[in-house]
Amino acid sequence: MTLLWIAAAFVRWIRLKIYQYEVTFAVYMLTPTEKFIFNSIILTLLSMILTAIYVYLPDHLRTIYGHLYYYWVGERPFVSNGIAAISTVFRDGATQTLELVYETAQNTAATAATVPEL
Repeated sequence: MTLLWIAAAFVRWIRLKIYQYEVTFAVYMLTPTEKFIFNSIILTLLSMILTAIYVYLPDHLRTIYGHLYYYWVGERPFVSNGIAAISTVFRDGATQTLELVYETAQNTAATAATVPEL
């Protein structure tokens, strides 16, 4: 009996939220086709926003933390180093390859800095 009452209360709550949504955004005045188009646009935008938050927010927060840490301490945090962050994902041989690429890039930059301009 209690489970039936909880289910009925939940259905009533869902209907109330749908009613509030339709009244707040004036969706109740639209035809069924217009409602479908409006709700599709809203769901598409909401899913895109949630996907963007899931994909980009952690890196953005990591960058902000790196900047705050740099302004507070005066040096870069170990986590913000790109090679260190990438090497935690890859192990053994991949880490050595990334370190070799990093050293090659450093050597190339050092060589480019010492070459005189024409």
